[in-house]
This record gives sequence, structure tokens and C-alpha cells, in this order.
Amino acid sequence: MRIATIRILESERLEDLSVRRLAREIKVAPANFYNHYGSLNDLLLEIAVEHFQAFRKQIAHINRTCANRTDALKRIVFYCVDFACTNPQIYRLMSGYIPDAYAYPRYRIMAGAAFEDLMELIYGKRVFALTDDFGPNDMKTLGRKVEVGYGMYAMLCGLSNLFVTNASNGPFSDSDNPREAMATFLNGILDAFIRGDLARALDANPDGTG
Repeated sequence: MRIATIRILESERLEDLSVRRLAREIKVAPANFYNHYGSLNDLLLEIAVEHFQAFRKQIAHINRTCANRTDALKRIVFYCVDFACTNPQIYRLMSGYIPDAYAYPRYRIMAGAAFEDLMELIYGKRVFALTDDFGPNDMKTLGRKVEVGYGMYAMLCGLSNLFVTNASNGPFSDSDNPREAMATFLNGILDAFIRGDLARALDANPDGTG
């Protein structure tokens, strides 16, 4: 059922998915669905868990194959945004489409673990442990322990949302190589923050003299 659901979401929106639609896809009676899952949300959250697991493997692979953490971060940002562009419904599912997703233990654990992996890449050490119990609304904990990392995570989500919103034509759809153009765009933004261009822009005089 998971494979069939992912196949449906390649061309249809999450809002249009239903047990009846899925049952029609796999040619079974709708009642058969409930022999496997308690609800459609349970199935969707399991799909999200699988993709978080894949994301963690990708982070580990990038970490192993990059010369430094800066290059690794750039590759991971591109991977995430590119994934969001090519799998917008799965990205939405992973990003909290289902209300109270964090009440589902496996989703909470795996989403938290993926976040922890990203923080480890940024800080060069394990900041959280899998036994830490925190969620997306635990701003006091996240702000105290990973302020810079959480800011980068928020920027990553914002960039992904930007491209998902424009998924029908894409910001670089007129380019000869849209993915290469997107990579250049993302690298430029990351370089600006890494070099401290924002601080210089804020310190500059409005008349451009300083």
C-alpha cells in the first residue's frame, strides 16, 4: 500500500488522497485497508518515517564523501530542495501536513533524529541524543542549544517552500539546466551567510558610503 500511495502522490495532491482512492488503485475493497492500518494518517506517517530514514542515510553519505562540513552543508541543502521540487507531496507530508504528527511516536523519533544529524553536521559534534525528548515547538531548548543550526534549518525549510510553491513552472524553468541554476542560486545564498554578508549589509550606510 505504501508503494501505491507514493505512486498516487507523484501526480495527485495529499488533499485528494482517500482510502477509497487508494483501494481503487490497488484493486481491493476499502475495508481491506483497515486490516493493515488504523487510519490513512497512520499510513502517511509511516511513509514520512521511511523518507526521514532515507534522508539520514543521505546525510551520512554526504558527510563521508565531502572534504569539509561547508561543502557537505551545501550538498545537503541542494538535496533537500531538489527533493522538495521533485516530490512536493512527500515533502509536505514530512513537513507536518498531518495535524499533531509529532504525537505519532515513530514520526517524532525519526524526524528528531534527522534534525539531530543536521545539527551534528553544522556543529561538528553530537548536540542531541536520540533519547532527548524535544519537538518543533520546544523553542526554549532549541534556541539555547542550536540557535544557529535552527536558523539554518528554518532557512532550508523556507527555500524548499519557495521552490515547492513554484513547482508548476519552477523559478529556473527557462534555464538550459534548471537543476544547475538552482544549485548556483542556493550556493550563493549559503555563501552570503557563511561569509557574513548579512552583517555587512546591516552595518552599511543607506547612502552606500560605508
